Amino acid sequence: PVSQWIAACDTIEALAPERVVPGHGPLATLAEVRRCRDYLVWLTTEVRQRHDAGLGVLQAALDLDGRDFADWNEDERLVANVHALYRELDGVTGPVDARHVFGLMAAYRSRRARTDGR
Repeated sequence: PVSQWIAACDTIEALAPERVVPGHGPLATLAEVRRCRDYLVWLTTEVRQRHDAGLGVLQAALDLDGRDFADWNEDERLVANVHALYRELDGVTGPVDARHVFGLMAAYRSRRARTDGR
């Protein structure tokens, strides 16, 4: 759950390491951990509003304005994060249908390409 990722970021920040070795990607600084936490908190707030309004996962992802995080690569991962939050908000547990999530990610990428002129 995303709430556990936020808690993990809080724990890392409390430890105040010079460098963080993530599960993948380059070494990170504490500032990057904070930025990740900021993203997750922002996303949780924004997704909850769209969930409560009855938007589907894809519609919610397309509706989000993540300009503060626009420099991050692979922006279609936003869809997987929205999906995770919807599951959390709905109390859904168990395996994730990865094919479904990847399909939503592809649809997001395709729609963004059409609207962004990519």
